[in-house]
Amino acid sequence: SGEAEWALVGGADALTRRTFAGFHRLGLVASDRCRPFDADREGLLTAEGAGVLLLEDRDAALARGARIYAELLGYGLNCDAHHPTAPDLDSVAQVMRLALADAGVKPEEVDLVSAHGTGTPTNDVTEIRAVRQVFGDRPPRTVALKSMLGHSMGAASALGAAASALALTHGFVPPTVNHRTTDPECAVDCVPNHAVDAELKVVVNNGLAFGGNNAAVVLGRHRET
Repeated sequence: SGEAEWALVGGADALTRRTFAGFHRLGLVASDRCRPFDADREGLLTAEGAGVLLLEDRDAALARGARIYAELLGYGLNCDAHHPTAPDLDSVAQVMRLALADAGVKPEEVDLVSAHGTGTPTNDVTEIRAVRQVFGDRPPRTVALKSMLGHSMGAASALGAAASALALTHGFVPPTVNHRTTDPECAVDCVPNHAVDAELKVVVNNGLAFGGNNAAVVLGRHRET
């Protein structure tokens, strides 16, 4: 938009007893491992972390010789206030459509979805149904980083964006670990347990929050020209 030459964007969150207790009282904490999209998933595991990305005008970044990991193509935001904790199917689908429209990207041009993927029964089913609503019966690979990192709350989407940028740069798809059997209601290729090499051009990174607050970012591989 030209409002700033650069911006530091991201999030950070610390692991606290209050956060853990809240999710535990809601019955959303797994007893052993976080298993997004798995038939035997029980819930999330709380975590902590931080992720910060530098957004900069492309010409300025090239002029100073910066290493460019990805290009920000577009984003979408919405809030449906449908339920205090449960995501709304149509709203999650809409936020991805808003991001794709802002980016000028067609659904068939997306190579990977970095899902919110908490490992809770409701979130996973709703998000995958939304992915299939947007991308059709043959959706792109859809992975859940929280299987490896846990749910770091305010840092989660920033870490997802950073991982998406690294995947674009280095040509790989991060796995959904701890996976045993895919839930039929979460029918996607979640790249179980092991990363795979892949030439990626466009990645969608989802973030879903309580109260129906949803965000999606579209990142593209940096092009030299």
